[in-house]
Amino acid sequence: MPNAPTEQRDDDLQPKHAKIANSAQKKKKKRSIVALTIILVVLLCGVAAGCGYMIWQQHELDRVAEEMKNTPEPVIEQPANDVADPRIENPVDFPALMAENPDIYAWIHIPNTDVNLPVLQSVTDDNFYLDHNRDGEYAIEGAIYTQMANSTDFSDPVTVLYGHNLQNGTMFSTLHYFENEDFFNANDTMYIYTPGHVLTYRIVSAYLYDDRHILNSYDFSNPAVLQEYFDFVMHPDSLLVNTRTDTELSIDDKIVQLSTCMSDTNHTSSRYIVTGVLIDDQPTY
Repeated sequence: MPNAPTEQRDDDLQPKHAKIANSAQKKKKKRSIVALTIILVVLLCGVAAGCGYMIWQQHELDRVAEEMKNTPEPVIEQPANDVADPRIENPVDFPALMAENPDIYAWIHIPNTDVNLPVLQSVTDDNFYLDHNRDGEYAIEGAIYTQMANSTDFSDPVTVLYGHNLQNGTMFSTLHYFENEDFFNANDTMYIYTPGHVLTYRIVSAYLYDDRHILNSYDFSNPAVLQEYFDFVMHPDSLLVNTRTDTELSIDDKIVQLSTCMSDTNHTSSRYIVTGVLIDDQPTY
């Protein structure tokens, strides 16, 4: 009995070179599917990472806002008149702060704003605290800091403190209250605490400035340059400015300038500068 004819598939009837081409197309299609799958997985991972970072960022900002809200303002208690020792008790616990981070060397407080924060200076990286918090951990809000060009005893003629302007009102954001003339006129006092001293500053000017690096742009060891800069501070060429018209600065003065961005998205083109001149140095124990 003759064998039944086997059923032939269309593939069997194709020339050999066509079979090879079809096989190559199938492999290419398979590779394309694998590549698209990998790309999709990478994109999904990127989206997940981005969402995770945004959630972490918001959580960090909320944490900082809550921490600032719960930080008590330093209270200065003057000694009794009959006490021979002129020193007062320092309301800031610097030994505890320095145990947390030895880079903490001062504390700044401006009444009627949310500025009530430690001041830090890294001895290795001028901009470390641009994106690290008071604990030395990476953080979007950074910290209030000075650079190594400034001494930590505020003895320089010009000391510059840097801090972010953030949407949730933390760090140096509320410095922008001084844009309002009524607020500026009603609030003129700033305190900086250091181990051994309470420094009182009178806020004398607040203005929009460009992005130049103040300490690197001027030779403040030159009295003429210093006086010229002080004259500018009291008479800035700016469309956004408030100053004390009853005040002029001389080369014997010492000023602190607080520098922050104009908005939480503008980090390079301009700065808002609030300036205080030292009017009192109270020794502490």
